[in-house]
Amino acid sequence: MADGLNMHSTPQKGRPATIIDVAREAGVSFKTVSRVLNGETNVREETRQKVMEAVRTLDYRTNHNARNLRARQSHIICLFYANPSRNYVGEVQLGALQRCQAEGYSLIAEDCSDNHPSLLALRAETKLAGAVLTPPLSDDHNLVAELRDRRIPFVRISASEEGQGLNVSMDDTAAGQEMTEYLIGLGHKRIGFIRGPESHTQANLRHKGYLAALEKAGIPLDPDLVCQGNFAFDSGLGCAETLLDLPNPPTVIFASNDDMAAGVLATAYRRQISVPKDLSVVGFDDTPLASTISPSLTTVYQPSRELASAAVRILLEETSNPSDEPRHEVLDYRLILRESTAPPRA
Repeated sequence: MADGLNMHSTPQKGRPATIIDVAREAGVSFKTVSRVLNGETNVREETRQKVMEAVRTLDYRTNHNARNLRARQSHIICLFYANPSRNYVGEVQLGALQRCQAEGYSLIAEDCSDNHPSLLALRAETKLAGAVLTPPLSDDHNLVAELRDRRIPFVRISASEEGQGLNVSMDDTAAGQEMTEYLIGLGHKRIGFIRGPESHTQANLRHKGYLAALEKAGIPLDPDLVCQGNFAFDSGLGCAETLLDLPNPPTVIFASNDDMAAGVLATAYRRQISVPKDLSVVGFDDTPLASTISPSLTTVYQPSRELASAAVRILLEETSNPSDEPRHEVLDYRLILRESTAPPRA
């Protein structure tokens, strides 16, 4: 390198790691590190993981307050997330970022999936104007209690306790029921369902809607048709294998998110099962993935980007005009009908 420095050199003993140290450790530019730490979405996942691994290795502590030394009021909002679906997380980050930029605020995003050290450092050292909690962290009582103790205002997306605090959501139960009723209307009775994690309120509500539609139509529930997933592509693969191996397999599989639905499509392709001729597949979220895979995916449009944007808006409104009254906004969903569904084969 021109500067003669070892890209993997460590900071001198006793000196806190800097963003330059992180860049050297990860083998990227300091601008890339900055983009990752600011939660920007135009960074490859592989690069993001390298940067976060360097953060953990060097025990790097972000000091976002340095950016606001001349300002008494923090203009930093933190988005907390713990979701294996990169498509969902990307949409939520983009919605929050666009609203923050429009309002003159900065956004940082914290992946709490592994409770890594940078999260603890962020909580301890960063002065936040507010926080947005995405599911399942919306129902993380420890995180909620910590934010309240630090008097940091926050908005929760799709929290189970809708009557408390600030919350924005969509009606996941109604959406799950309407999609299942659509499938029943096509003539399907053997409807496989891939659940999301039980820790996610949204996943439980979508399953509740599925059950309600079956009951309304007088279709007995076959427990073998329900498979536990975790919102990741691989769990869609595994659940599809399980469901399609049944003696009487489903004619349609309803996955609780698009990533798992993509896993179902991949399994069908490997097994040379024609979609939708021999098997219909539906998802949930309408992430960009749904319209780009083949066949394009019938799904439920969840306004993920709009939910995050609304959460930031509500947060800033409440910060400017504090109120102890609970506030809950519900955004609309809709079914998106594409190529992956058809009546069951006779």
